[in-house]
Amino acid sequence: MLTTAKALEIAARHQRAALLDASAYAAGLGEPVAFLRHRVAGGARFEAIALDSARACAFVDEHGALRYTAGERAGEAFRRPAPPRFRTAMHRRAEAALVAAARPRDAAA
Repeated sequence: MLTTAKALEIAARHQRAALLDASAYAAGLGEPVAFLRHRVAGGARFEAIALDSARACAFVDEHGALRYTAGERAGEAFRRPAPPRFRTAMHRRAEAALVAAARPRDAAA
């Protein structure tokens, strides 16, 4: 968890205004705020977390766009499954290979 000052320190220049707005929004809810940082390919995403209710109240993406949320728990917005990047048949074969590799080995073998 990052304080607002620490989040502003490590955020890119184009994200700082959105972080300040997210912090003000969470403070307007009457709760202390902290930030979670998620590293992504294009930089970092930030979640403003209202600490008393442990709910995400705003998100700042890697482009500096601010999005307010209503009722999502911390981390849920970034854990939604992404659409598959591969054809369905290839995806199924990859999943089957992962399941087969994850099975416990026979101790006697």
